[in-house]
Amino acid sequence: MKDFAIPFTVDVYLGFMGLSNSRSDVLIRWVSDLLHGNGVKRTEAAQSIVNFIDEVAAMRRKQPAADFMTFVVRAQVEGRSLTNEEVRGIGVLFLIAGLDTVAAAIGFDLAYLARNPEDQELLRREPDRIALAVEELLSAYSTVQIIRVATKDVDFEGVSIRKGDFVSCATTIANRDPTEFKCPDTIDLTRQGNGHIAFGYGPHLCLGANLARREIAIGVHEWLARIPTFRIKDDTAPISHGGHVFGVQNLILTWS
Repeated sequence: MKDFAIPFTVDVYLGFMGLSNSRSDVLIRWVSDLLHGNGVKRTEAAQSIVNFIDEVAAMRRKQPAADFMTFVVRAQVEGRSLTNEEVRGIGVLFLIAGLDTVAAAIGFDLAYLARNPEDQELLRREPDRIALAVEELLSAYSTVQIIRVATKDVDFEGVSIRKGDFVSCATTIANRDPTEFKCPDTIDLTRQGNGHIAFGYGPHLCLGANLARREIAIGVHEWLARIPTFRIKDDTAPISHGGHVFGVQNLILTWS
């Protein structure tokens, strides 16, 4: 994760922002502290990220370039420019939503392929299948678990939910619905038409879904093109973490 998946996604982000990867390490630390740190670290990381976005926006207002932030600061909605708060919100959302989640998906994909050499060989032999395989693995290992807050008291299927309760809408469980998926507990990298909801649905569909798909597919493709048949290192096991973003904390792979 720390040597490949996370740096890969951070470098994509910095490229979109028109920045060099010299700030990769600090961005990685901020996002990690915000999503997985304690209260103090989260507060400090949140302020650091806001300051960073404001700094980049101010720079692009003075020095436009062919990058995402220039597009944002120049954008207009219904004839008006975006406010500073709107620009900041877009920048923060792009940073938070696009790093930990994509890195986690790559981690799950490589962990699965390390444990399943026959599927690993399939994708090596037929790399055109990688994009389809990514959809199947997104379905099996959805990284974002949607959290909602109940706005009123309700009894749902015999479960009492009270106003203010947090409700976890687990996408991984939804993606194993037997009324929607044939053999829902089986991972089939050749499955067609996977209607998973790893990116949400309808008006709540993830804005970065297409970018995430491309990043994951390219990351897996380039890994397979460079690294020979790999497996999980003996006497180790992948360490995962739960929460709003379900992810891989550590994954040690080895190869000959």
